[in-house]
Amino acid sequence: MRAFEGIRLYDPIKAAEICLVPNAVILKKFRVPEFVKYTGIQCPITHLKAYCNKMAEVVDDEKLLIHFFQDSLSDTTLTCYMRLDNTNVKKWKDLIDAFMRHVARVRCRGDRPPS
Repeated sequence: MRAFEGIRLYDPIKAAEICLVPNAVILKKFRVPEFVKYTGIQCPITHLKAYCNKMAEVVDDEKLLIHFFQDSLSDTTLTCYMRLDNTNVKKWKDLIDAFMRHVARVRCRGDRPPS
């Protein structure tokens, strides 16, 4: 608990700093689709295609694609997403590259969840 004392997540300025996509504009009428969670068992390319298909309404908005991608992840992939630095993820391609590197690392180590 002491490790968190110095972090003021309730401060809006600090929250913006740790957000992967600060200043993403989400329209009130936009409904976030329900996603199949990526667990590491599925094909990552198929997951990305399914994600983009579900996000077809905003597929041209890279900030929203990046922002909501976390909702399609679970387990170690979600942890990896949460550790990304917003200075390194400026475009959708940056996120996809980080996702694919993570998938490759996990599969090389043999850390895939049991099927």
